[in-house]
Amino acid sequence: MPRDIPNEELVELWRSFFQDTRFRPVDINGVRVPVPRCSACNGSSDGGRKCPVCGGSGIDLDRVPTYGDQIESVAQVYPKGDKAVFITWEDVTDFHPRLSNNLLWNLENTLKAAREVVKEFISDEAQERVREEHRTEITLDVAPLEIPDQLYQEEIRDLRKEHLYRMVKVRGLVRKSLPVRPRMEVGLFECNWERHRQRVIQGFFTLREPNKCIGEGCKCTEFQLREEQSQFIDSHKLELQEFPEDLPPGAQPERLTIFAESSLAAQARPGDRIAVVGVMRTRTQYTGRRARTEFDIYLYAHSIDEREAEAENLVPTEEDMEQILELSRHPDLRERIINSIAPSIYGMKWQKEAIAMQLFGGVDKHLPDGTRIRGDIHVLMMGDPGVAKSQLLRAAARLAPRGVMATGKSSSAAGLTAAAVRDEFGEGRWTLEAGTLVLASGGLACIDEIDKMDENDRSAIHEAMEQQTVTIAKAGINAQLHAKCSLLAAANPKGSRFDKTRPLPGQVNMPVTLLSRFDIFFIIQDTPDPKRDAELATRILESHRAGELIGSGADTELEERELQPAISRELLRLYVGYARKLRPVMTSQAQQKLKDHYTSMRRSYQQRSEEEEQVFPITPRQLESLIRLAEADARMHLSHTVGPENADRAIEMLTLFLTITLHGDIDMAFTGLTAKQRHQKEDPRRLMARFIRKSGDEGADKLEILDYMEEQSVSRTKAEKLFEKMKTEGSFFEPRVGRWRLVRE
Repeated sequence: MPRDIPNEELVELWRSFFQDTRFRPVDINGVRVPVPRCSACNGSSDGGRKCPVCGGSGIDLDRVPTYGDQIESVAQVYPKGDKAVFITWEDVTDFHPRLSNNLLWNLENTLKAAREVVKEFISDEAQERVREEHRTEITLDVAPLEIPDQLYQEEIRDLRKEHLYRMVKVRGLVRKSLPVRPRMEVGLFECNWERHRQRVIQGFFTLREPNKCIGEGCKCTEFQLREEQSQFIDSHKLELQEFPEDLPPGAQPERLTIFAESSLAAQARPGDRIAVVGVMRTRTQYTGRRARTEFDIYLYAHSIDEREAEAENLVPTEEDMEQILELSRHPDLRERIINSIAPSIYGMKWQKEAIAMQLFGGVDKHLPDGTRIRGDIHVLMMGDPGVAKSQLLRAAARLAPRGVMATGKSSSAAGLTAAAVRDEFGEGRWTLEAGTLVLASGGLACIDEIDKMDENDRSAIHEAMEQQTVTIAKAGINAQLHAKCSLLAAANPKGSRFDKTRPLPGQVNMPVTLLSRFDIFFIIQDTPDPKRDAELATRILESHRAGELIGSGADTELEERELQPAISRELLRLYVGYARKLRPVMTSQAQQKLKDHYTSMRRSYQQRSEEEEQVFPITPRQLESLIRLAEADARMHLSHTVGPENADRAIEMLTLFLTITLHGDIDMAFTGLTAKQRHQKEDPRRLMARFIRKSGDEGADKLEILDYMEEQSVSRTKAEKLFEKMKTEGSFFEPRVGRWRLVRE
């Protein structure tokens, strides 16, 4: 371990660093403060002549901001705005290697010295204003950003005793969060005899009281705490969990408690993906009142670097970018991507293409009136048992830059969305815990056996699917968390097999309100087909043989090559992550294509005669699905515009969905009634007339007519009134006593 720098030298180094004009300050995202333009030439030369003030540089060198200037600007608006001065690791290293090295081995003392120096750069006017208006002192933190992962990053599950009391950087999901509360740093106590005052630095978890009075000649041992004159600091307790996509197979995610204080409090909430830099500390565990030799660990945060966490290690290098651009120019790009999704699963091209579209997703829109239109695509797979639905879900979760897997049978509403819980983490208080859809925000949530969920639990998904938020109002906690994720779900039929001759809602244990929120849902049937069965059997046998050979250590180059995806998993994840950052804009030609398709299909409903079955082939919700699919296809090709070819592909996919899954009738899927049944149900007159017509020349008896109408869920009283009304209007006549026929056949 290197020798620590003495405190006096540390203070002098920090003072020089904050004054150094070579380093421009940064904001919380690591973005540099802009350099002011030259006031004489406004940053541009006139006629090629050099400016006499700036010498042609275009900048005002005398007004280049330093870290010292940033400190004063933050102090001017205190306590609003940032309460920290952000420094980059690169600047500290470039200034003095010993200073950056001291951050690693003695982070707390190094930053403590930096905070002392920061006070020197705050003007007396700013300090006086804060004292008068807020009755407090200006205390600014110093938070390091962009700390190199290769030097200090550790996985939560790899934290050991050698990491205690040294700087580490951990990344993960915020799983739980407590409200921000004040923690006493320095307590002011008064003795009960002569009111002598003394200040006591408090422990992190327990309140410390003085043992005896420090007043001259006073031997009082009883004290009164004066909270209003004590010194407090904002404290925020979080629980960080490992990223689900980075877990070893079969492993449970490890968790770590984080304490973020002062300017770092309230910077993160459940569902956020963050990188935390801090010092590992221990906390004593107790059995009753007896201290144990086994200690808990927690991380005391000194910096929360969200920008680092959002990158998720998916920032492509120059070499990766060359591969990505080369792949985007491939003539059969779509086929290669489809074949790279679960290559061991034979066929299912349409389903894999829908998953590919879902991985890329559409573009989120925020309109001027505050309306938000989701861009994520939701897909539902319904099929017979044993058709590899679960395998497809797992493959999609592995490929997504941020994929989370859950099973509906073992998940509750709280586990999928969010919950207010009371456990040891909150020490008796209610805490907010994020569920699967919140943890998958910005990625893909895969839910297997969604039909097995409890009805009340399933209803909690509605808001997350359409509004992409999760609202919690329980136990005094009112919060709205982000759930901006695509949903890929799988469901089984109530019976053993699907029957396409029967209505869809009756075969799947899912409400229509939930079905209608999926952009695409398809039925996977296991039907006998000699040719396909032979090819499927061959593929399964080849996969098993390859697995046997790999386990035996034999030469398996040929077998592995046949089962390898067209695009490696690592490259495809990078490709998807890069493509999702694009925001393609729809061209007028693509808009016209989608508009023409929508209006032509709606027109086909109006052009049908009354005798034909009336079906709704498309609704405005499917038009939005068309737009999202077209945007996803443009992203797949790394295009900055949504062209006619992307619109054509979206129309082709949705047409397959409407014709194969829904048989061209949206309402059939959502109501469970055919067009004829819907029409009859809505028009009892037509129902009565059709029954009389079927009776032939003999006509129908009135009692038979009323009995039939009662069978069709029309009350007898209503049927009698309708019969008398139609008779009065002359719709049918009585050729023989007691028998009735229609006037016009």
